[in-house]
Amino acid sequence: MTVSKLLGRLLTFRPGLYLINAILWTIFHSVPALVGLGMQWFFNRATAHSHNLAWLAVPLVVVAVVRFTRVGVFFAAFYEWITMLYHVQAMLRANMLKGIMRWPGRNLPATSGEAMSRFRGDVDEVAEYIESWTDFWGRLVFAVVSLVIMARVSWQITAVAILPLLVVTVLNNLSGNRARRYSQMSREATGRITSFIAEIYTSVQALKLGRAEQSVLERFVDLNEQRRQAALKDNLFKQWMQSMNQHVLNISTGVILLMCAAQMRAGHFTVGDFALFTFYLGNFAFSISLFGYMIFQHKRLRVSLDRMRILFRPGEEARIGHHSDIYLYQDPPAVDVTHGLGGFQNLKVSGLTYRYPHSDNGVFDASFELSRGEFLVITGRIKSGKSTMVRTLLGLLPKQAGTILWNGELVEHPAEFLIPPRTAYTPQVPRLFSDPLRENITQGRSAGLQELNAAIRAAVMDRDIEELENGLDTFVGPRGVMLSGGQIQRAATARMMMTQADVLIFDDLSSALDVETEKELWDRLFQESGGLTTCIAVSHRRAALARADFILVMKDGRIDGAGTLADLLATNAEMQLLWQGEETATPCSSRDGNSGDGQSGTSTGQSGNLAGQMEETEAEYAG
Repeated sequence: MTVSKLLGRLLTFRPGLYLINAILWTIFHSVPALVGLGMQWFFNRATAHSHNLAWLAVPLVVVAVVRFTRVGVFFAAFYEWITMLYHVQAMLRANMLKGIMRWPGRNLPATSGEAMSRFRGDVDEVAEYIESWTDFWGRLVFAVVSLVIMARVSWQITAVAILPLLVVTVLNNLSGNRARRYSQMSREATGRITSFIAEIYTSVQALKLGRAEQSVLERFVDLNEQRRQAALKDNLFKQWMQSMNQHVLNISTGVILLMCAAQMRAGHFTVGDFALFTFYLGNFAFSISLFGYMIFQHKRLRVSLDRMRILFRPGEEARIGHHSDIYLYQDPPAVDVTHGLGGFQNLKVSGLTYRYPHSDNGVFDASFELSRGEFLVITGRIKSGKSTMVRTLLGLLPKQAGTILWNGELVEHPAEFLIPPRTAYTPQVPRLFSDPLRENITQGRSAGLQELNAAIRAAVMDRDIEELENGLDTFVGPRGVMLSGGQIQRAATARMMMTQADVLIFDDLSSALDVETEKELWDRLFQESGGLTTCIAVSHRRAALARADFILVMKDGRIDGAGTLADLLATNAEMQLLWQGEETATPCSSRDGNSGDGQSGTSTGQSGNLAGQMEETEAEYAG
């Protein structure tokens, strides 16, 4: 999408609102044309030696009416402009957020700090450009009317008045590339330092343990200096261009006034004509300055548009200008969770395939079935494709082949369909917000005490909450830094239980849990639901494998074996190796509790475990 197309989409987002703005600001900016005519009439009468003094009151009345009219129009126009501004900004930010949410998994090509700078600075840049287009029509009307009136007085002087427009246009076009470069440097520098600040807040403990405070401070100072220099260049160049435009116009105005004086001396110009030109030229110069600055803005806006489009998946960049529903004055409608294909009965996956770019890793031709109330465990060595299969199933990675059937019906868009209340997903490293534990579990939803307590108990989080200083009102810190690794995972489990989804999907839930806690979690999860819980779990731990109704053994991205634990131990060599590796690990008897160090509770002997403790991330697959 080009800048011009984006402008068209934005101006037609609320066409009635923009039309009102255009009319009001046109009235506001064009009314001075009447004042100029009044001044011409007044000074011509004043120099005509008229003995009728009654007319002297007329201009005073006209000026008063014009002033009051402009003030009233200004307040009305300003209110409408602010309303339109909020609508445009809300639409852009809503579209950008939707674009981020459509990215599969954690593939967003920008850090959180850089994304935030796009939401703030780049959206404001667009809003400023829209503001210029709101003023444009009024300034254009005034420029055309004033040119016609001045041309009727003296076309030679009027022709000279047009020359600055050409000069300003050339200057702004020549400066376009440098304007874009300085703007891009400033935006990127701001994004880097914003991202660095976010990383500092989320890595406080690691920085303290590594005694890296001084190094971090030096890096922060360096990044801040880079941002200062980039912002200084950008702002100085912007101000320099505005100043140059204004100086060109001031010089032109001076030349025109000298021409007017010469015309007056020759007797071809009246005092009223001189007053008209003097008044019009100031406003006309401002109009030309605005037109020239809009060209400069158009060049700079390409940088902001490119930065915002990065947040969208390839082929979806045009969505930045999509006319989205926004709710500035009322609550958004309740999310429709009743649409779809009904309650869960069966999930069938056939030929599921995803290959990471520039890599031979991924998941290939995976097929399985899951019925209501069943517990499916996906196991395998590190980089065997366990998590990739789950993420591809959920649409977090775009499947390249295969079909997914939910209750026998084809699922075209897994990322949009396989969400609560159909499925709920907890990754190996859950993300918590810097809010109280209660908010992290409920995620802002209104929940009854009974429902909340049931979710907490099912996640084996009840005893931990009793030990926390403020219970559910305990602030967990950035990404849950105040909790242990096991507590973070169980808080995420409680959050998932609150969705009451048909299918629960865990990605190596037990990686930070000791054996006893994990066994108790699985027991509560299935016993308290009366055996109706349907679950998919990525795990290599015995507690999960022994309870599973069905196990998929992954090897090199393919299903190497499928069946019950007993069958696989008897027939599948990969499963035998995994089971032996788990058996040699020394279990840890202590709970993960409130240790706060995130220890997994598993043995250090598991570092040699063939199943591995680490999760295969996309970076590992791609690399």
